[in-house]
Amino acid sequence: MVPDYVERMRQVEKLRDRLEDGIGKITEAYSMNGSREHRLPNTLNLTLPGFRGESVVLEMDKRGVRFASGSACHSGSPEPSHALLAMGLTPEEAHCALRFSLGHETTADDIDRTLALLEEVIHRSKHMVRFVACK
Repeated sequence: MVPDYVERMRQVEKLRDRLEDGIGKITEAYSMNGSREHRLPNTLNLTLPGFRGESVVLEMDKRGVRFASGSACHSGSPEPSHALLAMGLTPEEAHCALRFSLGHETTADDIDRTLALLEEVIHRSKHMVRFVACK
């Protein structure tokens, strides 16, 4: 049973990397949060400068794609994630963070659809709220 699990997680990791590579093609302005070497195979946390994470999440949710903003320990709080702040992100960067979680049922088609819709949201959506730092 363990070899099957390991193989499934390798497939999830490949899909996570495909998602990250695709986001890099949509916008070179993104930055990955955390270590590229020491991370979970099913999770991608990144910052899209200039886009409030909650706004991207809401726009994508309207299109049937669900993910979160901030970090897992931040869920439901309007404050910037203390975990992301501890990693050296500014409050503005933490508010622009997105967290994608993949599972063993995630497919390459799911990733491709997510990327196509994310590109639409980032480049074409008139409803997006760009991030404006508080003063």
